[in-house]
Amino acid sequence: MEPEVRELTTDDIPAFFALCREMAEEGAGVGFVRITNPEKIADMLGDDRYFLLGAFVDGAMVGAFQARRGEPGKEHSCHIAGATTNSWRRKGLGRLMLEHALPRLKDKGMWLIRAYVYSNNLPSIAALLAAGFTWAGTVYKHQWNEKEQRYVDDLIFHKELV
Repeated sequence: MEPEVRELTTDDIPAFFALCREMAEEGAGVGFVRITNPEKIADMLGDDRYFLLGAFVDGAMVGAFQARRGEPGKEHSCHIAGATTNSWRRKGLGRLMLEHALPRLKDKGMWLIRAYVYSNNLPSIAALLAAGFTWAGTVYKHQWNEKEQRYVDDLIFHKELV
């Protein structure tokens, strides 16, 4: 079954918060783990700098996507992040959310898209490259990975929407 991908509404706050907590419990290296209360999600939904998508199967959220627009003078750009539940990884869900998000971001005036991805996150790297992103640089040994007992780099990707 193909997931339904759509913009989030306030009705989706509990499902999105549950996905954030799932990411935090597994120690995922994604910014969603820093969302520690549903009020933060409500604030994001009410802030036009944020664009939030969810991927749903049978009403359950299995993935989320976020774009955060730059501050004044940088409104043409945004940083993106995505996350999927463990059962939906490596099934092309990240790519599907990107396909839905990129035209909407362009319509909202964001034409320079950036993503920071840990060097050991091969599925996300593959999804970005498949979507036409370019590797633009590396933050060397950016974070300690407890599970792997080594430092991982943060890879910087960008794409211009033309």
